[in-house]
This record gives sequence, structure tokens and C-alpha cells, in this order.
Amino acid sequence: DNGLNKIANSTRTGYYLRKLMRDDCDPNSTTQLAQYHYPVYMRFTEIFLAYAEAANEAWGPRVAGPSGYSAYDVIKAIRQRAGIGTGGNDPYLETCAGDPAMMRELIRNERRIELSFENKRFWDMRRWKLDLNEPVKGMDVKQVAGALKYNIIDVENRNYKDYMYYGPIPDGEVQKWSNLDQNTGW
Repeated sequence: DNGLNKIANSTRTGYYLRKLMRDDCDPNSTTQLAQYHYPVYMRFTEIFLAYAEAANEAWGPRVAGPSGYSAYDVIKAIRQRAGIGTGGNDPYLETCAGDPAMMRELIRNERRIELSFENKRFWDMRRWKLDLNEPVKGMDVKQVAGALKYNIIDVENRNYKDYMYYGPIPDGEVQKWSNLDQNTGW
């Protein structure tokens, strides 16, 4: 059923999230369970993706750093765990393995997919200084003649300026030290 903007706490984008949810939870808010939900702040895979990104920037895709692993090794292991390139056949990874710029894009895409809906994408895009003015997209699902029809919709337009890549320094900190200049635009 399409819950798009039905009530105040329904979805604005048309997406509902199952990722990181407990299967034994009851969606009825009046039901109380003795099960605990532990919020995830950082996953093991995120550490590997951060290492792969740093290794690619420092030494390139194939050169192993002091730990003995290259960006290529780490991304290959992550992709194999996901069922991509099992048996050593991953043509996309092999294409990117010789070029740091292509490997950078592969790593960014792996972060986008692996960490989706974990509130990492905005901070990644901001850190990489990518365009933040892309509108938020959603999905309007309707049943037409017994078949589901999917329509991509714009949910919210963003208006980020270049100076917003860096946040403001708290005013109290600027007042404590007179040599500290506020970031441009703030």
C-alpha cells in the first residue's frame, strides 16, 4: 500500500526502511517487547571502506600500505562478501584497479550502496565537496490495471551554497581567541 504523505508520520519519499530493524519487533506501537535495539554508530565494513579510500589516496589502488593490504584488496573482499566477483571474476574492479581516479569512484559508489540509509551519504558528499543541490528523490507507487507503476518524484529541493561545506565556528570559540577568524559566509 502506498503510504506517501497519508498522515503526519508517514513516508515523504515513498520508502520504508527495513535495514537494521529487528525481525521480531511488532509495528503496533501499543505492544511492548522486552527486546533491545542497539543503534549502530559504525559498522565493521565502514572501517574497511575508510581504509580503502585512504589507501587509494595515499598509495594508489594496488600498492599495499604498512598493514599489508591495498585499496584493491579491501574492495575485492567487500565485493566478494556481497556475492560480486566470486571465483575471481570481477571485471569492473579489474578495470578500476590500475587508475586511482576510477578506484576513487568505485569506492565512493561502494560507500553509497553499503552505507545506504545510515546517515553517511550527506557527510561523504560534503567531505568530497560534491554537489549538494541535488533534489531529494522519492517513489510514488500506484497500482494500474493490476500492475504496479513506479514514478520517481522530487520530494525536496536543496539550496546549499559553497561556503556551507565548512560549518560555522561557534561564536563562543571565536570570542575566546581573537586570532580565530570565522569561516567564510558564516
